[in-house]
Amino acid sequence: MGNLTMSSRSSPSIEIINRVAEMEGQDPMDLPPLYDIVDPDALDRLAESSKIQFEYIGYNITVDSGTITIDQ
Repeated sequence: MGNLTMSSRSSPSIEIINRVAEMEGQDPMDLPPLYDIVDPDALDRLAESSKIQFEYIGYNITVDSGTITIDQ
């Protein structure tokens, strides 16, 4: 389980990919594309003002008002 507050340097979609890759011990490029699960552009636009929940390769991802939570 991990919480991550979004940084201003990366978009939420990139932060999610990087964090899941770290948790999996893999290179982010080796993970399945996030866009197969959720529209990354929409995720990035809505992340600050909405609550978004989805599952990605066995992880439950929640983005809620700027905070990313990843639970396995």
